[in-house]
Amino acid sequence: MKSRLPLLVIGLSALSACASVPTPEGPPVASAADRHRIQVTEAAERVEIPVAAGDATLSPGARAQVRNFASGYLRYGHGALIMSTPSNAANSDAASLLANETRMALVEAGVSYVAVAGSTYDAAGAGDAPIVLSFARFEAEAPECAPLWEQDLAHQSNNQPWASFGCATNANLAAMIEDPADLLRPRDMDPRDSNRRSTVMEAYREGAQTHAERTPDERVSISNAVQ
Repeated sequence: MKSRLPLLVIGLSALSACASVPTPEGPPVASAADRHRIQVTEAAERVEIPVAAGDATLSPGARAQVRNFASGYLRYGHGALIMSTPSNAANSDAASLLANETRMALVEAGVSYVAVAGSTYDAAGAGDAPIVLSFARFEAEAPECAPLWEQDLAHQSNNQPWASFGCATNANLAAMIEDPADLLRPRDMDPRDSNRRSTVMEAYREGAQTHAERTPDERVSISNAVQ
């Protein structure tokens, strides 16, 4: 009786050859977003509120500066709003008085009281040292797009998009986005409306409708023209 071992070995070899999957060579093809990344960097926004030795209240111009700065902080500020008052200065007493008024002006403009962090800096005896307001923000830097006239759009031997494909889209996004921090991480969700949820649940338990009333003007009717 002849041995069937050679046939068995050949069969197993053929099956293993069919089951093998070729490993792609090189790294995966980068997408347009990977090739033309938007660089997001942290920057500091600051404004100086002038303080004269005899000042007791904020001037109208200084109050307008504070309101505009508060508006910018509420739009794209991150972290605390730092208010730095001068120490070791000839106008330190006036700066201390205006610091409290500046904080209240920020609160009136919509900034939370606890979001304003107090700090001091050494003015080295200066007589007109200002109150410095600052906060952290993010800036988006658009990618550099290669000119189209330097590229051959008709002949791509690797069947991949040309070098600057998708670059203009990311450049426009970097210019238009309000807060570049959104490119780094998603924003926190707003808290749910507890009052509305309680109203809907009470109506559900009572067997009443849970949606708002609709007027006849809101109802959709089919036109005679399509009948």
